[in-house]
Amino acid sequence: MATHTGLTAAVLDYRAPEGVAVGFEVRPDRANFADPTKKSLLSGASKVDDLTPYIGTQLHGLQLSQLTDVQKDELALLVAERGVVFLRDQDLTLDQQYDLTTHYGDANPPAYTMLRMVKAPPTGGDTIWTSQVALFDKLSPALQQLFEGLHGVHSSEASYINAINGGGQSFRPPVRRDHPLVRTHPVTKLKSLFYNPTVMIHIKELKAQEGEHLLSFLRDHMHSADDLSVRWRWEPGSIAIWDNRTVAHRAVPGGYDKTLREGKRTAIFGERPAYDPTGQSWSERYQNDAAKAHSVNSGQEGFDYARVDSNA
Repeated sequence: MATHTGLTAAVLDYRAPEGVAVGFEVRPDRANFADPTKKSLLSGASKVDDLTPYIGTQLHGLQLSQLTDVQKDELALLVAERGVVFLRDQDLTLDQQYDLTTHYGDANPPAYTMLRMVKAPPTGGDTIWTSQVALFDKLSPALQQLFEGLHGVHSSEASYINAINGGGQSFRPPVRRDHPLVRTHPVTKLKSLFYNPTVMIHIKELKAQEGEHLLSFLRDHMHSADDLSVRWRWEPGSIAIWDNRTVAHRAVPGGYDKTLREGKRTAIFGERPAYDPTGQSWSERYQNDAAKAHSVNSGQEGFDYARVDSNA
């Protein structure tokens, strides 16, 4: 859980220029319009690398600035399936990045997110992404069943206070929202944890001490998940596109000059998190049905979900 720097006079006197965000209509997810084989996108790549079994795919030989609308939809599906997709040596401009983002929806968080690195230090400044689909799948069936009935309390209060005390500003006042602890992805229909240690402050259905213990477990579960994570070393021109609905990410701190790191981020609105009991866990979808073994690379060997060892 994030901690804040105190209710100072600056915080008490501050008035956010914008009000609390109101409801908005979310456009249909473009991944729903994609060819499930992603033939157009994958055939246009010179190479497709799965960086880990659970999360992360790198596409080689593609320029995002030159994708067709069909390929853009297939890219959304690949991101939904693999959590995060990486590309290097991209010539995308800021205007082109914005145009690509708006193909998927209105530019704002928290569904698909794109980060394009303009400059990067020679070492340091890496980012780690963790699959929350895999985090849920690794839980025992008993804990999965328990978590499916719980809701996390999400709060922006700490980030609001810290921004103001740090000399910055917050455009909107802080809010609290209740969201399912387990959500179902609207495209893949896979269940995942929906946990963010920086904003989740309590579990709605539990007593305070019970909630503290559960949040501590979730934090340890996420930060010990090296086998469910992918780490990316940035270079100028590198791009990462990820699905905030099922992926948690964090920067690796320290050891580099932050003035040497500059990136441009765009993101789109996502739907309100929802739990669908008819959804499936990773193992239910793939491991128990070898006939659905899946390769992300047409014509080359990709990751076969049927080979996953749930006890790994």
